Amino acid sequence: MNAIIAVQDLIKQNNERVNILKNQLKDHESGVRKLSKMAKASTENSIEKSKEALEKNEMILKELQKYDAMELEKENRIKEAIKRNNYYKFQKIRIKRDINKSDSQKLEAMMIVDELPSDVSLEDSDVFNIAETTIKLDLRTHDELDEQLKEIKIDFQELLKNVKNEDIGRLGMLEIHIPILVLHLCILISNIEENIKDEKLASFKGLPKYEDWWINELWYNHQAYFGLYKWKAIVQSLCITAEQKKAWGTIFANWVFIKKLLNKKGALAFEFNFAFDTLMKHHTGLEEQLDIQNLKNMEKIVKDITSQENFSKFEHKHNIETPYLQYKKAKIEVLEAMKQ
Repeated sequence: MNAIIAVQDLIKQNNERVNILKNQLKDHESGVRKLSKMAKASTENSIEKSKEALEKNEMILKELQKYDAMELEKENRIKEAIKRNNYYKFQKIRIKRDINKSDSQKLEAMMIVDELPSDVSLEDSDVFNIAETTIKLDLRTHDELDEQLKEIKIDFQELLKNVKNEDIGRLGMLEIHIPILVLHLCILISNIEENIKDEKLASFKGLPKYEDWWINELWYNHQAYFGLYKWKAIVQSLCITAEQKKAWGTIFANWVFIKKLLNKKGALAFEFNFAFDTLMKHHTGLEEQLDIQNLKNMEKIVKDITSQENFSKFEHKHNIETPYLQYKKAKIEVLEAMKQ
């Protein structure tokens, strides 16, 4: 900024002027060059005025530099926004030109980009990860599963009938992926039950309940992460074969992604989230812990475990009864009342 350069030059002149005048007084005091009383008074007065001018210019410089820094920050933000906008603007072109991915992966990735809600943007690597998982989960080509998938889709559409169209539009991608995810979990449970029956093991008692605060406080609370991690491990212990364990890892990653995405949208997605939970519970038996005492007990267990891991110094205060949990309990009460 030219103004900054000019003010800096004025400050330099002020400093030089003060130094010259001070030297004149110094020479007067030492007797090197005596000044008349009038000249001495004039010099002292000039020093005061020069100091005032110096202070004023220094204040002006600080304000200009502050403004310049703000302008620079604004300019950097604009540049970053343009860079980010161009990144997503040309995302499909980059995906199409990626020589390390197969044509089916690139095609699926580009479809996912098209299906993403307007306020959701993903890095290329994340898009490809979802695309690869989607290909694995895309069981629509298996004729014997078509009817089951259709039934899940019909149930999901029925559950979404009270969701506003504009809200569904923002979550459109999930309408496609949730039924497939539910079907995949159904198949996994069926496989586990078949293995248990064939090997005459203890009967399958269903999936353990998860807790909403794990999702609500992921990833800024290590206890939430640790609780979710332990829950995942418990479900994985129910898997018998390596393929089942791998399938559960994929299902878990996609389930967390969907739950976290819905959680970030808050009350806007409560109805959609409830439909997802209801669909999961009906078709797979996966449900959420609603009892507050059980939530408190599990919270204590998580705290005890994490304290042994030396994570306690990062303890984060939280509300185990999340807004969605409150909504869900009230919703269930209403639905139960309607049945009576």
